[in-house]
Amino acid sequence: MSGRVLPTGAAAAAVAARRAAWSHVAAAVAVAILAACRGAQELDAPAPRITADVDSLPPLPPSTIEAPITYDLSPVVAALERAVPRRLGDLDERHPVPSNSRAHFAFAAEREPFHIALSGRTARMEAVVHYMGRGWYNPPLAPEVSASCGTDGERPRARIEVATSLSLTPSWRLRGRTTVGRVEPYSDEPRDRCKVTFLKVDVTDRVVAAARRALEEHRRAVDRKIAGVDLRARVEEWWAALQRPIHLSDSLWLEIQPTAVHVDSIAGQGTRLVARVGLEATPRIVTGPRPEPRARPLPPLGEHRAGEGLHILAEGVLDYRTASRLLARELNGRRLGYGGRSARIRDIKAYGIGGGRVALAVTFSGDVAGRIYFVGTPRYDAARDELYVPDLDFDVASQNALVDRLEWLKSVGLGDVLRERARWPATGLIRMGVEELLKGLNREIAPGVRLSGVVSDTRVLGVHASRRAVVVRAEVIGRARLDVRPRDR
Repeated sequence: MSGRVLPTGAAAAAVAARRAAWSHVAAAVAVAILAACRGAQELDAPAPRITADVDSLPPLPPSTIEAPITYDLSPVVAALERAVPRRLGDLDERHPVPSNSRAHFAFAAEREPFHIALSGRTARMEAVVHYMGRGWYNPPLAPEVSASCGTDGERPRARIEVATSLSLTPSWRLRGRTTVGRVEPYSDEPRDRCKVTFLKVDVTDRVVAAARRALEEHRRAVDRKIAGVDLRARVEEWWAALQRPIHLSDSLWLEIQPTAVHVDSIAGQGTRLVARVGLEATPRIVTGPRPEPRARPLPPLGEHRAGEGLHILAEGVLDYRTASRLLARELNGRRLGYGGRSARIRDIKAYGIGGGRVALAVTFSGDVAGRIYFVGTPRYDAARDELYVPDLDFDVASQNALVDRLEWLKSVGLGDVLRERARWPATGLIRMGVEELLKGLNREIAPGVRLSGVVSDTRVLGVHASRRAVVVRAEVIGRARLDVRPRDR
């Protein structure tokens, strides 16, 4: 009879050892197989929810653009020349002497052209009057006798002056308030007095009184002429020009956006009146296609000054394609490991999800294959002049997916790596716009109207992640003015 021989003693011990060894091998193979299975695990987390854009960056203070308007006052002087006669009186026209019924006097005066001198907003128009006089006396029992002064040699002189206070009305017309100023002998010297001594009549006083009456009668004519000066048409030209977008570069535009106009002061320079007008605006630099021009009519002239200097809202745009390319260059191919397991970053893409937040879609290979999402809100790092996302972390849906199967992936330090590496330079985004802005601030915007400006400082206001791009907002600080070439009338 044949049969199975059961091992005993040393033989049995050898068989047990062989079985134990095979068990360890089997266990190792099982571990390897399980590890291989883990490397093939897939993870496809849901994408973050898209929300509406919310832009909460604060507005800038209003800007003021200086716009001096110059007007030549020669027409006002011409109006005064026409209104006030060049000659007063007649040596053949006798006037009674109030204190003596037997005495009469006459005078004849001729003035020189008016000359204008501006002091602040007051126009002073002066002229010199040359005159002569004659007196008659008819005694009771004797023939009439006469005498004269200024008819031979130097004529006596008098000084006359008209002062006009100038202002601008809300409807952009020039307003004048004319008063008669000094009317007096030119000097205290004897040559500027005309006395008929035997009549005890000082013709000088009669000439001065007559000249004052003539000026009083005609000063309103000067005001009517001044009121005819309408600056509105001229101002409307540059007001309309400033509402048109100024092309800075291919897709960069400067919008001045004027809102109001006020007058700072009125002063004179020679014979020219200079109204220092301030244009209030909310300028900004925008990117993209040409903005539609505004058609806001010229407002009434105000007295209120809303702000000083130039405060331009500038935007630097970091599109998500560029942001993704920079991130991929830094992180693609990077291996992260923990506890014998590892994952390699295959690709990374950035995009906007609304609410001022961005999402990073990270694609892996290795012990896990698939995609997870990080979300955060971009900020500006002033010390490094960079954009970064300090609160970048797993999206809620991605975190839930990891908790279910791949908790180890949270321990590889991916969040720390992304927060450290997800940075983009900010300087170039604004600098390029400022350089183009300087060109736009120094150009002729209408015939005879030139815009000129300087930039003194730039400061970043904040960062807004829209669904289109990450936008860096900055305030460009400077000064600007309109140089309006005067039009003589």
